[in-house]
Amino acid sequence: MRLIYRIVLICFASVWMAGCMKHETSYTPCSSDDIRVAALLALKGSASSTGQTSQASLEIARQDMLKYLESMNISRKITLEIIDSKTDTAEALKQLKNIYNKGIRLVIGPYSSAELAAVKDFADSHDMLLVSPASVAVSLAIPGDNVFRFTSTDIIQGEAMAKMLEFDHIKAIVPLVRNDVWGNDLIAAISHGFEKAGGIIHDPVFYPVETTDFHSYLTELDANTSFEIGRFSAGEVAVCMLAFAEGTLLLTKAEPFNSLDLVPWYGNSGFAQTASAITDLAAARFASTHGLPCPSYGLDEVAKAKWQPLVAQIKEKIGREPDVYAITAYDAFMVSVSTLIKTGPDPSISFLKMAFLNEADNYFGASGPLYLDVNGDRATGNYDFWSVIQETSGYSWKKTACYNSATGILTKL
Repeated sequence: MRLIYRIVLICFASVWMAGCMKHETSYTPCSSDDIRVAALLALKGSASSTGQTSQASLEIARQDMLKYLESMNISRKITLEIIDSKTDTAEALKQLKNIYNKGIRLVIGPYSSAELAAVKDFADSHDMLLVSPASVAVSLAIPGDNVFRFTSTDIIQGEAMAKMLEFDHIKAIVPLVRNDVWGNDLIAAISHGFEKAGGIIHDPVFYPVETTDFHSYLTELDANTSFEIGRFSAGEVAVCMLAFAEGTLLLTKAEPFNSLDLVPWYGNSGFAQTASAITDLAAARFASTHGLPCPSYGLDEVAKAKWQPLVAQIKEKIGREPDVYAITAYDAFMVSVSTLIKTGPDPSISFLKMAFLNEADNYFGASGPLYLDVNGDRATGNYDFWSVIQETSGYSWKKTACYNSATGILTKL
């Protein structure tokens, strides 16, 4: 059924756009109106590290698209409005409503699954299209909604982490989990794979998103860790921390707890390459001495010629290595603008989605080929593991392992 749907979609889109085409490599835009895209990014709050890299990436993408259109003798103005969601669900919904009132219907973002869950009903009911470069919650994989996601869901991240834990001979994990849709979905995915391999998951410690004092949660986590050390050796027990940037504070406060200091730690995609983890010396020291491999959606080596110069450009703008979501944000912008050029300023939501899917299916970008599944999510993907490493010049994030989802093989670097 999905194949038939995509064939009908592509054929319909192709027929509609044929009137706007000059020949295979050039087309006349169907409207002279300006192209308007909004980006709902977390420039403040616990996801600000990723929001800042994505902002830099989108600004580069806009310039690259303008250069491309100029080379095709197409004169269009591209307006990109970057709006701060503050990594807050209520703020994200407020800002999406403001975007709608401005007449913008295609939005890149939001970053987190919790924000996406908070705004998707409004987008669905107001014919807005959302393109998230980073949301991965399994529960948001919904066919037919107005959401496309440019990373694969946490099912693969769960597989990758379970494989890493098995590789390291971990027999029990004690999870500390951000209590939102992302954290709940991810610990479920990790637990499924780890239990299947014979591992034991202690009851997780969940902390509210707005938490700033973690003492009581770390105290409970320490007690859980001590219990598991009583059943296994310290090297066979691990803390599994599912956090955003607040993970930096968690790391700085963990060392005085005896059991937490005895065992290895593991992280997640929401914390991988977080800037504060290497600038806060206490957090960096704890992370580097306790492992903390953090899986993150991996860049495709086949597309290295595209993403390598983009990574260099972003690094030059912000002074640090960007995370992978800056790369998927770049691709989200390119596909979005290409879609709007071909649909004109006011297509029906059904045709906007059809045209977007057609563009995505034929796109090979910085993050590689873009295959979307029946839910509108990236269908495939590998995971890289990033760890904080101490070097003579200080602390930095380094890629320390790779997981190939097609083969199920984990490779330590």
